[in-house]
Amino acid sequence: MSSPSLDAGNAAPPSAGTVRPLLDLAFGFFVWAVHFLVVYIGTALACVLGLGAASAGSRTVFVSSLAIVTLVAVAVVVLHALSRYREHRTQPAFRTAVAMGGDAIATVAIAWQLFPLLLVPVCA
Repeated sequence: MSSPSLDAGNAAPPSAGTVRPLLDLAFGFFVWAVHFLVVYIGTALACVLGLGAASAGSRTVFVSSLAIVTLVAVAVVVLHALSRYREHRTQPAFRTAVAMGGDAIATVAIAWQLFPLLLVPVCA
């Protein structure tokens, strides 16, 4: 006796048409995760390479570059949310609302990372 759910021959492979909308919902969270890794791994590497003993000017340039990376990440997520807002007539309303809500949460999370960048000394 064979069960249709256990029979591997009957299972249809997932198409790319079903994966892209699911990844689109989490786009902002992917950008936040990449930004988080870039900021904290970059800071760790800079400290290991001697940024703590460098001049104040080089530390300021490093912090400024991390702040620019943060602003670029925020801009990418906001542009994604705006493109989803413009497409809200062609896609289901629930999926569009979830994508824009996720992008809003990710934007706040990315922007919130500016506080430790600007308030905590590098390599403290």
